[in-house]
Amino acid sequence: MEIRAKGYAYLIVSLLTGAMLPVVLDLATGMNTAEFLMLAYMVSIPASYGLVVAARKRDRLAAYLKDGRALALIVAIGALSYIPSEYILSYAEHYVTASLATAVYRSWPLLMLLLIPHFLKERLSKFQIVSLGLAFAGIFFALTGGTVSLQAGGQYVPIVMLLVFGAFCYGLGGILMKKYVFNVESAIFLFNLSLFVLFAAVFLLSGSPASGLSAADVFAVFYVGIAVNIVGYYGYFAALRLLKTTLATNAYFLSPFLTFVFADVILGEAIAPYYILIAALVSAGLFVQKLDRVGGSYAQRSGGARGLKIFDVTRAFVSGEERAVLSAIERGEKVLAMKVHARHRGTVMAMLEREARGNVYADLGAFGSEVREFINEIVDKGEEEMVVLISGTPAEGEAFLADLAVKLEGSPQ
Repeated sequence: MEIRAKGYAYLIVSLLTGAMLPVVLDLATGMNTAEFLMLAYMVSIPASYGLVVAARKRDRLAAYLKDGRALALIVAIGALSYIPSEYILSYAEHYVTASLATAVYRSWPLLMLLLIPHFLKERLSKFQIVSLGLAFAGIFFALTGGTVSLQAGGQYVPIVMLLVFGAFCYGLGGILMKKYVFNVESAIFLFNLSLFVLFAAVFLLSGSPASGLSAADVFAVFYVGIAVNIVGYYGYFAALRLLKTTLATNAYFLSPFLTFVFADVILGEAIAPYYILIAALVSAGLFVQKLDRVGGSYAQRSGGARGLKIFDVTRAFVSGEERAVLSAIERGEKVLAMKVHARHRGTVMAMLEREARGNVYADLGAFGSEVREFINEIVDKGEEEMVVLISGTPAEGEAFLADLAVKLEGSPQ
């Protein structure tokens, strides 16, 4: 399966498990929230360790455990990613419906828009902004009940604000995961282990008695512990690495609509006519997103040639097939690329031979076919174009490609 297809498959799995989550949490609202999450994370620990073993990454897990700084970062990302989507949603559903809670909470891709340029240096296009605007309109109508005035007021204002705060934290966690964590299997195990310790401590210190578990409670514990904490999150983080950040997150605007359907079938929450309007706006936003060819390119700060466009193709290497490049990525380096017309091939090869740089590639034949195809797709390579890429620090990569573009502007045609 080619790399982008894998990304879509992961995204679909994560989307479906996440859409069902608010409904499952509603089934367990009779339990103490800390107790429920303690049990869910307890179930997650052996299953997530099995994921590490299956991926043959026990040595990578051991390396994380020995690196205090990396371990602290992973625990923090886990708290930002898991607690909002489970603790805050579970708490909010004591006061509002599953449909309203998910409609507010699933605004997190909009909040990611504020963070992506700074943390990931990904350029945002007009297509993406329009797409997000359409999807936001759908979320707005979800909040207002299909009217033009905000219906969430009075006693619900604190709950809505809490959900928005949780959405912001979740978006930040996803961005930090994409930027700093490359061993997803080990990270998921550490997320679940650290959060089990946290909620076990909260439950014990609160002095709350253990609940008598119903069949629905047991189902909810195992659904959250396995389907969400492992399968769903693994799918999301894997998709986030393999696809454009905004493409991966935009798809989650479908999640409220799916939750509405699940809530109607399982909880008996009727589907109001304006839910169809929400679905139409979301679909329009996703269609506009597909037209984009600029968003996701690298938003460099360096100057250089007129119209210089640099692409961050780091995600093409995170599968681990190219070990030398992956090792550099794990040290904080990036792989940046630039398209040039194929007529410059001779000039480019001569320049690289003179400089003798081992971290610059103009012939993608050195990489596997999946990596080559993925890079060509990221940069939208034409038939008469070639790709030059460099691995190194962002500043080094930007400077090199900008200098190369300036020299090619002055080279013979």
